[in-house]
Amino acid sequence: MATLYLIEQGAEIGCDGERIIIRRTGETIGSVPLVKIEDIVIFGNIGISTPAIKRLLDRGIEVTFMTVDGAYQGRLIGQTTAHVALRQAQYAYAADSARSLRLAQSFVEGKLRNQRVLLQRFSRNRASPPPEAIAAADDLNAYIKRVGRTTRHSALLGVEGSATARYFAGLRSLIGPEWNFRSRQRRPPPDPVNLLLSFGYTLLAHKVLGAVQAAGFDPYLGFLHSLDYGRPSLALDLMEEFRPLLVDSLVVRVCNDGRLRPEHFQPGDETRPVIITDEGKRAFLTAFEERMHTEATHPEGADSGPGKVPYSRCIILQARRLARVIRGQQEHYEPFTAR
Repeated sequence: MATLYLIEQGAEIGCDGERIIIRRTGETIGSVPLVKIEDIVIFGNIGISTPAIKRLLDRGIEVTFMTVDGAYQGRLIGQTTAHVALRQAQYAYAADSARSLRLAQSFVEGKLRNQRVLLQRFSRNRASPPPEAIAAADDLNAYIKRVGRTTRHSALLGVEGSATARYFAGLRSLIGPEWNFRSRQRRPPPDPVNLLLSFGYTLLAHKVLGAVQAAGFDPYLGFLHSLDYGRPSLALDLMEEFRPLLVDSLVVRVCNDGRLRPEHFQPGDETRPVIITDEGKRAFLTAFEERMHTEATHPEGADSGPGKVPYSRCIILQARRLARVIRGQQEHYEPFTAR
């Protein structure tokens, strides 16, 4: 099964038996069997009929709504199983500052280790490895060591912020100068690379949120990200270790291999300095789904131990691993890291 992304403005989603039908101005422009759909992501002004909503809820197919630019707006989700015991344990774990800090350290360490691997891999694959990327990878070693020595949540966030800034300084050297990528900037993204990073993180957060909810957690109470109304902090926690593997590496690839080109982006206004075209959006969404279905070796990927599974499955396995830690069935949380 796969995610169905819809970006055709003015389209309407309906259903016919066991198929989802997409129409625009009365003409059918798409038809997909429900059995092939894992979830649906809708961008912008696209309607959905009440019968289609009911059919999707019956099948447990979630619908995520985003603005035309890819900003998250909300989700349509059916009845969820109540995991009261796990949530009680989650609240107690979060209230214990020492245990909460250790878990937050694991999330940060996993992220930094995967950032280092990304810089090393892309550098090795070049005839002339960029010195900036190699130096940044080396510097991340020191930051990784500092993570475990932090004694306060604020200190951990300081290490994470400094390390990530150093990482992006190295990542910049892996992307061609025609992309004009200077540094990581989010609100608003001033250039195509920053836009793709933000867009990719939003898509990834949607995937991780589903895994966290399926495991039975309260997605709004995290350990690294602070409590903030409406923010799925736990999903953002678990997402950290996957950012370099699933989004950063993808952005480097699509910018360098021609799948995305500068002409896929247009200048905007003050609130949106750069806009991605529909063609560029389709290309990136296709690449993102391909990345999610790429296989990687996970320690619990097979019944008896390590095995190859899609990255989408790795996220689910990590959510379950986290649940065992929260329940006290496993002492330490081991983030998913690439070799």
